[in-house]
Amino acid sequence: MKRIFLSVAVAAVLVSCSSSSSGKVEKMTNEMCSCFNKINDSLPPESLKLFNDVATADNAGEAYMNGLKQIPEAVLLKMNAALMMVAKPGTAVKTCLEDMDKKYKSIGGEKVEITRKMVDVLKKRKDSECNLMLALMRIELEKQEKGKK
Repeated sequence: MKRIFLSVAVAAVLVSCSSSSSGKVEKMTNEMCSCFNKINDSLPPESLKLFNDVATADNAGEAYMNGLKQIPEAVLLKMNAALMMVAKPGTAVKTCLEDMDKKYKSIGGEKVEITRKMVDVLKKRKDSECNLMLALMRIELEKQEKGKK
């Protein structure tokens, strides 16, 4: 279950960003951050702390899996429900991501390269406002890069 809800959230990010060029990556990334922030209020404090820790960890995937072990099952269920809003039709975050997909659809790019650029944009931010998205994107980038080896 833990992997399933994370995968749904990451897949939604990548569907929305899988067609972007470097010229618009920063703008698109910041807009996408605004989409993801629509679920922050639905996430339990423990999961927000987890995503903040994962966003800055040396190994995002490992930090995420280790962090999940520290969160009670009831909190994980709430976290799961919040993350599933990313894929649920009619939710504010899903609608926002669909609008972004339409807006950036005409631009091309390679998935790993785009993900890396988005992670770089998010890392440069001086605030922690986009740490949920940064954590998800870092985990996905680690998986993509392992898959290329």
